[in-house]
Amino acid sequence: MWLSRCLLLGPLLLTGTKGFTTFVMTPKISKDIYRRNSGSVLYGALNRRNKQADLMKKMQEAKKQREMKEHDSEGQGPSANTQGNVKGRLSDAEIKKQNDLKRFQELLDSEAATVNYDISGSNYKTQQQEEEEIEAGYRGIDRIFEGDPAPVEAFQDLIHFATGNALGKNGASRIVPWLNKSATKQGEILIVITDPREKSSELRSVMKNISKFISADILSRLIVINADTAAENRRFLNKNQIENIPVYCDEKREWMREYTVLGEKRWAMCLMILKNGRVERLVRELDMELATEVIKTSVASLKMENS
Repeated sequence: MWLSRCLLLGPLLLTGTKGFTTFVMTPKISKDIYRRNSGSVLYGALNRRNKQADLMKKMQEAKKQREMKEHDSEGQGPSANTQGNVKGRLSDAEIKKQNDLKRFQELLDSEAATVNYDISGSNYKTQQQEEEEIEAGYRGIDRIFEGDPAPVEAFQDLIHFATGNALGKNGASRIVPWLNKSATKQGEILIVITDPREKSSELRSVMKNISKFISADILSRLIVINADTAAENRRFLNKNQIENIPVYCDEKREWMREYTVLGEKRWAMCLMILKNGRVERLVRELDMELATEVIKTSVASLKMENS
């Protein structure tokens, strides 16, 4: 204990029993390391706290605005746009709006929204990705969120890498589970990895990894959609001997635009899990190093949710 205090405090003045004064010198580098490390820890903690405080402030402001709108609309009957659907099923646009409100309310009420750090258990998004999702909800960005309807017509124009032909309606029904004629396949999931960048080195690295380290059961439900030509995709797959990942070409990026996965600040990879006509999982800015674990965790979390 005494020695550790010397290391932290540096020079220590000791007075002996006979009046002699002694200086005990400790290595100066120890004090410097202590200061540097403690400063880094404090800075990191303060930085995280400031970010969380800023997010909480924005969330509270959004909550007040929403409550004011709800208060203003009290006593008013249904609008002309909604009267026609009171007795019928909700349209996809109405479902999306309903999901946005529900999802944002969950973010407002959840303290866990800003403390998710690790990809494990039911956590398939990083803290940064969750914070970005809150920011997008706060800013009212028009894009697809988890729980929204999954457009199916966009699949028809995708090009199969092997044939070079568009899927069409029949081809799309073989890929999209809930369009399949077989009742046993309609409830299955479809995992989609996208990247709008041509010859993306990040996507190619991910494909090499998942072809080796993802189970056959998951790979049988996974496809890749990129902006490369069919010939370019064939060259890459043949060169790297990847035979367990089907690739579909979206050279004009129309499918990616429909699913709002092009990226807002920069083009990047995205991961989606579709099921029963809905986007069940959506991870934007998919990290190349975490991709394999994110795929496993997102699939596992969906299974847990449905069990």
